[in-house]
Amino acid sequence: MFGVPADLDLSPFQGAVLEQIALGPYMIQFRFAGDPEGFISVEGDWELVSPDGQVLDHQQPPGERTCYRLHVLLNREVVGFEVLPPEEFSLTFDSGHRLRIFDHSREYESFSIQPGNIFV
Repeated sequence: MFGVPADLDLSPFQGAVLEQIALGPYMIQFRFAGDPEGFISVEGDWELVSPDGQVLDHQQPPGERTCYRLHVLLNREVVGFEVLPPEEFSLTFDSGHRLRIFDHSREYESFSIQPGNIFV
């Protein structure tokens, strides 16, 4: 499926705490504590935005990256979310940081979400 659906239900992440970030060369996974446990796997574009609106980190080819700055989200609670179809959704954390996830590809999967078996 292409595009972030307008009816994307991110409510299972409301109040969930980010407990793990798994890094791969072409995918990053955000794992949340909860019952059931949730995760968001991102193969497409993402960015981390500071409370004052500055982009702190974003998707880059592995050879161009010197570090990740996503650690600021660990052990933080999701306090809000926003769905902006068809291009993006975001999670807001209790620190004020926002994680934006985009779907820019018609050819490849950009992200998947569990629970819900959502593949975009």
